[in-house]
Amino acid sequence: MRIERINTGTSPFDRSLTIEFDSNSKSTFDWIFLRDNCLCKECIHPETKQRIFDTFNSLPFETVRDKDGTIQIINDHHSKVRFECNNDTLVSLWQDGHISHFPEKWLLTHSYAPQLYKDIHILPSKISWDSTSFLQLKADNFRNSYTQIEKNLPRVLHEIYTYGFSFVQDVPVTLEATRQVSELISIIRPTHYDLGVWDFTSDLSKKDTAYTSLVIDMHTDGNYWYELPGLQLFHLLEHSNGEGGETRIVDICKIVDVLISLSKKDRSWKTTLEVLTKQPIYFHQAGETDTCFQQDSYPTLTLDKQSKLVQCRWNTSDRSPKISNQSGFLVHQVYEALFRFNALINDPKYYVQFQLKPGTILVFDNWRILHARTAFTGHRRLCGSYLTRDDFLARLRSLSCERSQLLNNL
Repeated sequence: MRIERINTGTSPFDRSLTIEFDSNSKSTFDWIFLRDNCLCKECIHPETKQRIFDTFNSLPFETVRDKDGTIQIINDHHSKVRFECNNDTLVSLWQDGHISHFPEKWLLTHSYAPQLYKDIHILPSKISWDSTSFLQLKADNFRNSYTQIEKNLPRVLHEIYTYGFSFVQDVPVTLEATRQVSELISIIRPTHYDLGVWDFTSDLSKKDTAYTSLVIDMHTDGNYWYELPGLQLFHLLEHSNGEGGETRIVDICKIVDVLISLSKKDRSWKTTLEVLTKQPIYFHQAGETDTCFQQDSYPTLTLDKQSKLVQCRWNTSDRSPKISNQSGFLVHQVYEALFRFNALINDPKYYVQFQLKPGTILVFDNWRILHARTAFTGHRRLCGSYLTRDDFLARLRSLSCERSQLLNNL
């Protein structure tokens, strides 16, 4: 590794140096970027791994405000810096006496002009499924016993992320055992339904159709909240003197694949996909007399730059009558898109239906997996929890790779 070129520039924002690495590849780094990201213990707390050097208030720049209010730097005390390469490490000797050390591996991992590294995928790849492939998935995976839940936890988390769901078998039919499994996976999220593990039957103790014996169509939970629950966990405790109440799930990653394929072949399906990814849908929860939840900021489908699913929000029961015209779609286009989406998620080719059983926990990604319930008779008691997504992902990352790899990838 060697320094190929140093550009001294005229301000702290146009000074850079170019490094040539042993592989003959090159990348340019701004001085301000290097100073901002010094790795020493005076700049990064050794225990918390947080930046403790305040770049924007601590660097010795003198400023003045112009008549138009613009702040200009008039004296830059970092205009003279000495750089050298020692044993595959870039050493920066700053004008104020501070010294920074940047290992070659760190420079490569954080290169940007150009980027020299391939994105490191800490998390596993997602695998979508339909009703046919689900059967094979279930035959090959999800052998997770409560008696060995701590040993099986990495596999459970991996399955949830990869397939959108997992099962845990041989669970004691109790609230306490359900809470234990929930807390191993993530942190239980309190809501107005319950502050911890919820436990309910069809008694309308909460004014929501989940607390009835009615059929419930495909949906994600909590669309009327800005913070959509990350994961959801179900454990059937009892179903006696009746029938029905079967669970249905569908993988929206698969539905997105189908929508994209159709949109490439037909202009009207392209419009449908645009509506589903751009048109905000209003949701509400107004059954309780002392609360009223409303949310109107998100489309049905949020996709990333690679057109992969980030989040789905859908529950026709909680839709509000209001339709925003800010996205430029006509009302009939919105309804056509929603009808088409509804047809896909309720197509037997894509969903699976099964009966929950006492002693088996189903946990699934509430941003990806839609779930439904058939109507039922008799006494049906279900418990479960909402789980925070960020804590689930943080635990999965920690279990998926070495600590040093995680830190170097920050």
